[in-house]
Amino acid sequence: MARTQRVSRAKTARAYEPGLREKQKARRFARIKLAARELFLRNEYERTTLRAIAKQARVGAGTILRYVSDKRALLLLLFDEDHKSVSDRAAAELADGKEFLRQSIDGFRHYYEYFGAYPEYARAILRESSFYNPWKDETREHAAGARSIDRIRRTVEIARSRGEITIEDSDDVLAKLIFEIYQIECRHWLSDAKPNVEEGLAKLTRTLRILQRGLR
Repeated sequence: MARTQRVSRAKTARAYEPGLREKQKARRFARIKLAARELFLRNEYERTTLRAIAKQARVGAGTILRYVSDKRALLLLLFDEDHKSVSDRAAAELADGKEFLRQSIDGFRHYYEYFGAYPEYARAILRESSFYNPWKDETREHAAGARSIDRIRRTVEIARSRGEITIEDSDDVLAKLIFEIYQIECRHWLSDAKPNVEEGLAKLTRTLRILQRGLR
């Protein structure tokens, strides 16, 4: 009996070792994020509750709040993770030999394809991140905006080196302007019932072409 108790206590102690506890916590959070993503895509964000996410993830509803403050924070966390991958692909399009307009659209295409794959999910993301300043707020939305602006800034730097941009305004100012134009065009595009990626990019191309004339 005493030996059984010692073995039980040893197992319990191991279960609470810091390393194991962190792994268990990470696995639990991974289940929560997977469940949230599946339900947001299948049932739509507005109709998905934390309780439903908890049930699918096999955790208590209160457990989710140990990781995120609310459903909105969970949505934006998922978007931030996706955005990193999309931004990496967009940044890979950068090349010194590309002209400004093509370089811009090649990068933005990856974001349009991401949003276009699940438009209702994309609309929820944009609704929930409507009121933020992408270069001041220390939020997940800020991180996503900053990544996009960094890539656009590099596009502007390359265009300036090629003589396509000659105005004196800083590359940072121009990158933020282009980012704002992209956001507006993307929101308008997603307002269509069935947004078409090529049509959306064609409209963005026309707007950026007008802007480009003023940058010379």
